[in-house]
Amino acid sequence: MVFRGRPSKACERCRTRRLKCDLRSETCGQCIRAHVSCSGYRDTQKLRIWDESQSVALKAQGTNNSKPASSPPFPTSHFQAPDQPALNALPLSIDLQARFTFFSYYIDTQCWFFLRSYYHPTDSPAHLTLAIEAVALAYLWHKVNSKIALNTARERYVSALRTTNKALVSSQKAVKDVTTLLASLLLDLFEKITASKPRTSGSWACHVSGALGLVQLRGVERFRDPEEVCMLVRLTTNYTMSCVASGEKVPDVLRMILAYIGTRRSLENPMLRLTDLMMSYADLRSEIQSGTLAREVCVEKAMELDARVRELELDLSDALQHSTTPLVRKSARSFEHHWDSYSNSKICQAMNMLRFFRILLNEYVVDHFSALSPDVGHLATLASAHDTISKLVREICASVPQYVDCDGAAQDKLPSSDSSFLSEHTHAHTLSHQSACYTLIFALYVAGTRNTFPEARGWVIEQLHHIGSHFHSRNAEIVAQMLEGGAATSPWEVFAMLGSYAVAA
Repeated sequence: MVFRGRPSKACERCRTRRLKCDLRSETCGQCIRAHVSCSGYRDTQKLRIWDESQSVALKAQGTNNSKPASSPPFPTSHFQAPDQPALNALPLSIDLQARFTFFSYYIDTQCWFFLRSYYHPTDSPAHLTLAIEAVALAYLWHKVNSKIALNTARERYVSALRTTNKALVSSQKAVKDVTTLLASLLLDLFEKITASKPRTSGSWACHVSGALGLVQLRGVERFRDPEEVCMLVRLTTNYTMSCVASGEKVPDVLRMILAYIGTRRSLENPMLRLTDLMMSYADLRSEIQSGTLAREVCVEKAMELDARVRELELDLSDALQHSTTPLVRKSARSFEHHWDSYSNSKICQAMNMLRFFRILLNEYVVDHFSALSPDVGHLATLASAHDTISKLVREICASVPQYVDCDGAAQDKLPSSDSSFLSEHTHAHTLSHQSACYTLIFALYVAGTRNTFPEARGWVIEQLHHIGSHFHSRNAEIVAQMLEGGAATSPWEVFAMLGSYAVAA
């Protein structure tokens, strides 16, 4: 056994944030100042002794935090399975931890599965390997707030940029070898994970712009294999969301690529329809910001786009169906007397995405008609927009308990095995459970900032504080404080701060 030092008696929040816990009776001063409930203090005599023999063997074999690991990306013998508590029993190298986390909770999902066809830890080109390492370390930093992971990620990012630029010197080879395109898309993920706000300059979309240029040089018609078509899907989706967040119009060539994807897949594919709607929203937002169109025309476009999103919602009602459960007992985690459950967090996130798009569109309609003189037609449109926003906010709130109410609706998300070592004041959460809660933050922010439905604001702030303290999410606390401060922060600045599309697997 290896001595790991005397365990701390501090409360869970202070240990997670490495704060000095004053161990005051009932609740510590740090939690009082943060206005969060204290988990209580650990009984250090009841903590489990961990067998560190294997870690010593790993160190003896040369595994360290400064040297890239040459092991497979997900050595399951060294890591806990994705559905186990997010606690590491072995001090593995930071590269291995990052790669496992990234592959398990990002690459192994449908949206990036194709990367496995081109990556091997020992045989892949240097630019692709370094890009994966940079993103994986950045993703680990985002999950556990490790400064070592972030600093190492930045070093790998610089190396990945250098090697990718070298690969681009031979344009013919770069166009033929899609690993250069993959590296560009991965470097874009790095930028989105580590950026704090959207930038209106080209730097916000520099890597996806480079990827788009490679596709144009190669010719979109040469992307025939299913894996290559999936790359085009990633490119169009990520580029479109970059335009949405930064207020830029979508380039025409991106619509051409989306049309080509439609020839390889069904044009009625929900993801393609959603991407097309996002492109229309990006163009509308750009026109509103630039003032190139009359306000009345923009309002008409907003109402038309809202109708199209609503149509997609109705068409997906069977595939994305959720069930509503009435509350058996009162819960602070429920906004009303019921909660909605979805078959998985991806569906919940997709539905909330449609909702906050519709909320923003209808809010624009409300702002416009509220400024006009009273008119029967205007009042009817205004009332309809108000009702739509209220309904959508309630639906977002109803999607929250399934993931955050560990005493009720979210009990089935908790690991059921091997929890005897946990304090009676806390319990474990899987990384997938924590990720599902994280994807709620942006939707909650949109719901909490709506002046047309202020009743939800206090409840939203309470839930964000709960996600911050209970699920150890620093960004949830930050967003809660933003709402408490009343600052008129653009939703898309919050979207960027949360890691935009790069953090939701």
